[in-house]
Amino acid sequence: MRAFLALAPDPAAQTVLCRYQRRLAQASWAHQVKWVVETNLHLTIRFLGEVTPAVQAELVGRLEAALSRPGAPGRLELELTEPRWFPSARQPRTLACLVPETPPLMALAALAEASARDAGLTPEERPFRAHITLGRMRPTLTVSPKLDIAPARTGFRADALVLYQSTLTPAGPIYTEQQRFLLVGPRQTSDDPSEG
Repeated sequence: MRAFLALAPDPAAQTVLCRYQRRLAQASWAHQVKWVVETNLHLTIRFLGEVTPAVQAELVGRLEAALSRPGAPGRLELELTEPRWFPSARQPRTLACLVPETPPLMALAALAEASARDAGLTPEERPFRAHITLGRMRPTLTVSPKLDIAPARTGFRADALVLYQSTLTPAGPIYTEQQRFLLVGPRQTSDDPSEG
């Protein structure tokens, strides 16, 4: 399966993200953006690519072990910032909200990277950059998009790392939760999506 590890925004953060999308959707260039649907909003911790059942089982075991060790990241208190273009306003491809890279968040990203690598996946060479994608610019861009939106910040609480399956369809990707790892201290994991 095609998979990734991510943090899902809590309801309050999701509301802010959707409000950003609605406001930006009124811009003259908005028709050139493919917006991320509300249920797909997430902060990718580690893209995994194609994963076999054996590698998935190995990864799950390694993540459970790593997150149960003393000093493992607990619940994360993060922050959403205003939307920005990536890689730049001159070459806009992705519209996303940055998330400040706090030490606990970076520790979780490093833990996920080590677990993925130890499970047999290819190391990620690109540096981790915390963000939540709101939309992607279509290649037919004909204007220079301006983000006329007042800066705003809101708290973002994440109490679980989630393993998602990504199924690509003509209408867009469908993300299905496969496993949830609770970030509440040693030996507190769950594979029941209804928990948390």
